[in-house]
Amino acid sequence: MNRSGMRNYGPTGYLWELWHEGPIRDRQNVVLVHGYRLPLSTLPGRCDEQFSRLDRLLQACCDCNVWQFEYVGSPLGTYDWVPVYASRLDAALNRISEITGNDRFSMVGYSMGGLIARQFIAMGGQPRVDKLLTLATPHMGVHLEPFDIPYAEHLYPRGGMQMRPDSRFLWDLNTNVEESTAGEFASVAGHVRGYSDGAVEMGSTSLVKCARDGSVERSFYFAGVSRSHLTINRIKSERDEVFRLVRGFVAGGVRGISQERTSEKPGDYGVPFFLTFAVRKGPDAGKGYPYVVARKSGRCYRGNRVWTQGAVTGSGAQIYTVRLGCREDGEVRIYYGPAQYVTVHVVNGQSVVVAQPVGDGPVRHPQDGLAAPAAAV
Repeated sequence: MNRSGMRNYGPTGYLWELWHEGPIRDRQNVVLVHGYRLPLSTLPGRCDEQFSRLDRLLQACCDCNVWQFEYVGSPLGTYDWVPVYASRLDAALNRISEITGNDRFSMVGYSMGGLIARQFIAMGGQPRVDKLLTLATPHMGVHLEPFDIPYAEHLYPRGGMQMRPDSRFLWDLNTNVEESTAGEFASVAGHVRGYSDGAVEMGSTSLVKCARDGSVERSFYFAGVSRSHLTINRIKSERDEVFRLVRGFVAGGVRGISQERTSEKPGDYGVPFFLTFAVRKGPDAGKGYPYVVARKSGRCYRGNRVWTQGAVTGSGAQIYTVRLGCREDGEVRIYYGPAQYVTVHVVNGQSVVVAQPVGDGPVRHPQDGLAAPAAAV
């Protein structure tokens, strides 16, 4: 049952729903975007309330209109592509603008909802979004069933397939970070099982802008909380730590949330992290290449530790991801052929994307200081 004051402002037919409780005021509009939905987990005409009482609490303390956007109106769950849901978000924001006369928004995206918000921004919505806060969003991907679906099969769930670290969708978002984030951006991650919230690894939730060689050009606000993936969004009290972070961000952006908690780094938690890169197809593709060597530890990542679903970049290079171990830091070499590699530098715990396809730059050789190892981890 919906709360007595809840009303759906979405279209008939329940393709998507837009829920709001109470009177609509001439104030800031805050849109909550929910996460991934399993089949039969939602019913048309009922607000799922993945955020529990967050809307009511924010409206009481921040004097704003809070809208719960339900982008899944089908019992099939989240089966479609992320851009489909981003288009529905665009329609929902247009509806809010009609109702309130205000075309500026703040957003809170939970899990996949954060990626939908970023995709909306990348599709031209950036001028309309002042702030975006993500909770447990896998910005760098999820290596977890049911998302380990071979790209060539094109099976459901499509959105889940796009959340793989080596997907074309995440490649496009994360090689164009400034075009897929708001002016005020922050991310909050959960942790209950060491380096994970039970579904999304902390190393995936922190977002940075990378140079083409994978070096970090700009970092964004990041904080970790002791919450699981299924509870980080369930906010029921003003005393809730996550609520205080959300309230600070909605009221004052990055400065406001920083007053509640100073920004952290994923490396502070000693977590594994992702290195995503693309390789031009050459004569040695599939013959044990590519593989990755971390200079500091001497570890070699090869075989099934180098993931790919066959997705390619716009220039035709194949996308790969390696999950580097805790405390890896400094020089990492990506071997793409006999005695051929490129060097990138990683920062402990921070997932990065090397936008320049491997094989396009100058070739380095093992005699430069590190022989290609025979052992793998």
